Amino acid sequence: MFRMVCVLALICAATTASADIRKVRFDFAGQTRSYLLYVPDRPAAGPRPLVLVLHGGGGSAREVRISTKRGYERLADREGFYVVYPDAIGRIWDTGYGEISSRLEPRRDDLGFLKAVIERVSDGVPIDGQRIFATGISRGGQASYMLACETEGLVRAIAPVAMTLPAAQAKACPKQGPVGFLLVMGTEDPIVPYAGGQIEIFGQARDRVLSADATFHAFLRRNGCTGTETLAPKGQVARDAGTGCRAPVQIDRVEGGGHSWPSGRKMLGTGRSGPVSHDISAAEEIWGFFSKF
Repeated sequence: MFRMVCVLALICAATTASADIRKVRFDFAGQTRSYLLYVPDRPAAGPRPLVLVLHGGGGSAREVRISTKRGYERLADREGFYVVYPDAIGRIWDTGYGEISSRLEPRRDDLGFLKAVIERVSDGVPIDGQRIFATGISRGGQASYMLACETEGLVRAIAPVAMTLPAAQAKACPKQGPVGFLLVMGTEDPIVPYAGGQIEIFGQARDRVLSADATFHAFLRRNGCTGTETLAPKGQVARDAGTGCRAPVQIDRVEGGGHSWPSGRKMLGTGRSGPVSHDISAAEEIWGFFSKF
């Protein structure tokens, strides 16, 4: 049986007999902001991990649930963690740096907003503050870099998908303390170049990014890794990891993969985003990495 519950006109929960997806609205910096929170059907045995899933440019909390095929929610039911899908204003994150953010009018404090989301979720459900993780695709991947590069100790690990390290962050980010890092990157991404350079969306030049390999090595340095090793591939996905690291570092090179969540749902036409790889499930791979902590 399906029912809609609203508490104080701020929290609305669409519930089933098994799990709970809640839409939460609150005022932040003079604007009404929102996020979706997934509470799994598995009872929490004490504080549990929290995974932020950040939508790409033009997306939304609802859209990223669809494009990931609710994969994080199925994992949450199995593993007992919480999932939060924040919404950006106007479907675009202000990461505080780069060409896209500089053109936003008005500017907004999305770093502060995401911190506020974590605080509000923690007020309502038992979150393990040492196991807060962030993943996101494309512009959402840039927002996950923002969390790792602009804060110290807020998130334990990040896993950007289809987004390498923005050039504007290349100097500051590796100087922070250790943070777990997994990059899932298609080698044939037509929007974010695997080899680095200018992002192009519908023929328009956007921010510049490092190559996938340069991004991997930036986090190897940040985490004090002493070497690298090749992990067993998964289909056409080549995987390398750091060794002797203060926090794990890994790269999944999705051979022939495009601008999408592996095993997710294509939200743009093939000509715009390239093919979707099914050699790995991004949700499974990312949670497997996060669960090391």
